[in-house]
Amino acid sequence: MTVRILACLWLCIASRPLWAVPLPGGFDHSGWYQFELVVMVDTRAEVLESETWPLVPRVNYPAQWRWLREPDTLALLKQTHLSASVAGSASGHILVREAAPLPPSWEPPASMLTEGDLVLINDLIELGKGTDSRARAREQEDPTDSVPTQSPSAGPLLPFEAITPAVTSPSLISLDPLDITGVESEDESVVNVPFAKSPQIVELKEVAVSAARIPTPETFVQLSLDRLAPGLARYRRTSEDDIIASVSWLQGPDSRNLPIVIEPENDQGFPLAQGFIQLRPSGDQWRLGLNFWVNTAGHYLPDVFEMPPPPPSPQRIAVLHRAAPQVGSFASASAPNLALPAPEAAAAQQSPAVSFDGGAMPVSTAEVTAPAQPPDWPWRHLIHVADTVPLAANRLRYYDHPVIKVLAIWRELTWYELFDEGAKILATQRASQQDGAAASAIDPPHLASQPQ
Repeated sequence: MTVRILACLWLCIASRPLWAVPLPGGFDHSGWYQFELVVMVDTRAEVLESETWPLVPRVNYPAQWRWLREPDTLALLKQTHLSASVAGSASGHILVREAAPLPPSWEPPASMLTEGDLVLINDLIELGKGTDSRARAREQEDPTDSVPTQSPSAGPLLPFEAITPAVTSPSLISLDPLDITGVESEDESVVNVPFAKSPQIVELKEVAVSAARIPTPETFVQLSLDRLAPGLARYRRTSEDDIIASVSWLQGPDSRNLPIVIEPENDQGFPLAQGFIQLRPSGDQWRLGLNFWVNTAGHYLPDVFEMPPPPPSPQRIAVLHRAAPQVGSFASASAPNLALPAPEAAAAQQSPAVSFDGGAMPVSTAEVTAPAQPPDWPWRHLIHVADTVPLAANRLRYYDHPVIKVLAIWRELTWYELFDEGAKILATQRASQQDGAAASAIDPPHLASQPQ
């Protein structure tokens, strides 16, 4: 009876097809997540006057942070700064490095050098090129002197000496093993080796093997809204809230959960709303940390009220202008080293070098468009919100505050979606390579770089 039970179990296991074995974690758990976030503010007078807010709230940015990378902004900067080098870091910082202008051409005035001085300079230039003594010796040789001489080691040939031919080693030939006795060789120097295999020429054929790994999508790149887009459109038709940010991004299992600065673009350093979020995993859920503050004119406070300004918004786009080298100066001109704020370290704002993407880049003859001192705060008061809320998968979370409102949702990508995204990226890369090869075939490199 026991033998029959074991036999049935073995047949059940062996008859199960291989494709039915599930992956660890299932096809629905890839470790890649898509987040969508919308930040809105309501700064109407009746809303700001409806409550009593803390007079002097303390706000600050974290020690480390990142921005969401924006490919559209990077492409726009490349179009507007054609002669500059535009690069974006993994943390979302963009560096625009202007090309150094060409130095002015210098020509000595006619009264400075005489004709004799110019002749002397030309002679010194020719002497500086150097000469080849071996070539000059070959030119001075007499072709009649090149008579072949006999080797001194051989010596003269005496009358009784005879020239002995060089001894050659006997060659080996193979014999057919089926007819050994009937082989007769006329050349005595040939040695017959029985059962020798006939020489065979081995031909190696090249086998081309091409394999491409499916790439993974880029993390923390700003995308358009997906599931929140229809509901946000309906919400805006019935609400007077101002949309501060509506972003979406992907992040993988190995991504660092640094705080993400989410602010509207503003050249003055103090937009209407400032702040950041931070996501932390908690079991099968995520916890969303909110830290935002809204700058207000403070009309709901007495006219004599004053408070210290908050920190300005971090500089996301830095422009470096290269100064033209000075003509006639042998010492390299250098400007004082300036610092750019980097998201990886807020303390690097006082660094003696430009920090970009986690590394230090020395600055030489460069000027940064950053202001020398913090800009003036054009507001009088701010309303601060700092809270942490749980986020469940595929469930909309609405954080309701009188002034600041947040919508958030997330989901995990399946293996099929991750493979499809990688296949699209691979197809785009191959298409760009083909276009580049076709363009180089039509326009040679030495002609393609010439301006039209």
